[in-house]
Amino acid sequence: MDPTRPPSDAVTHALLAAGHQPRGELGRGMEGVVLDLGGGLVAKAWHSRPRAQLERLRDFYDALDAARPAVTTPRILEVLDAADQRVTVEERLEGRPLRAGMGDIAHHVTDEQVAALLEVLAALAAVPPDPALATLPALEDEPPLAVDVPFGPALADLVVRRARRSRASLLPRVPDLDDLVAAVVARLRDLPPGPTGLVHGDLIPANVLVRDDGAAPAVLDFGFLTVVGDPAFDAAVAASIHDMYGPRARVNEALLDDAVVARFDHDRSTLALYRAAYALVTATCFSASGSDGHAAWCVAVLGRPEVRAAL
Repeated sequence: MDPTRPPSDAVTHALLAAGHQPRGELGRGMEGVVLDLGGGLVAKAWHSRPRAQLERLRDFYDALDAARPAVTTPRILEVLDAADQRVTVEERLEGRPLRAGMGDIAHHVTDEQVAALLEVLAALAAVPPDPALATLPALEDEPPLAVDVPFGPALADLVVRRARRSRASLLPRVPDLDDLVAAVVARLRDLPPGPTGLVHGDLIPANVLVRDDGAAPAVLDFGFLTVVGDPAFDAAVAASIHDMYGPRARVNEALLDDAVVARFDHDRSTLALYRAAYALVTATCFSASGSDGHAAWCVAVLGRPEVRAAL
């Protein structure tokens, strides 16, 4: 479905039939449109998610809420059918996006953004690794990441599967792809077991909400690489995707790396290894041909000197 399309009459009718009064659009993204319902509620009209996926996401959010994390997380209260769309009714979370101006090519990471991201990473790392939190698909068309083996080997299995799917797209741009994949997989399998918490997987600034005092009270949109695993993976990915494409992207990533190493004592070579794994896993998530900007970014990551040195 067209992500620029306004909510259909069927969405409005489904909400009215359930006793809700849509008050206007709050935002839109790749997966759907968010509507204000008033009374501390919002509705999400999903473009293509089937009911079973949303019910599984609802159960995940319920389990996460029961774990009492130090940040507020979404709750799905209802799943409604609206013709060819599904609609979820959810609690409205407090705060504004950590970084609203995503188009600012001269972005400088602020002290507020560093502090907020560290707060969120610490809160998620402290979530007990309950099996009920390991039920979401690691990615679309992938099973949940295995929790009966350590995180490194489980992530290695995902790298093998995704690299096989992306090989035709990546090999022309990464001539030593097969050797690189083998090296990443070997390093992941050799990682010693370490701390385990909840990995969000997609901590872009839009998914972290902050108050005017700078505190980060809420985190949105779990489900893309949301797994139970090593908090250092979340830190590595979050530092990289905070500012992926701007001219200061590497400077901002290094600044965030310094912050997470100082706060959590993460090993820098492990951060680089996890970035290589993330690049191989997600390279063709948004374009099967690898022709989009995300794939180009992943290829660049795989060629970085510090990534190669970590292998």
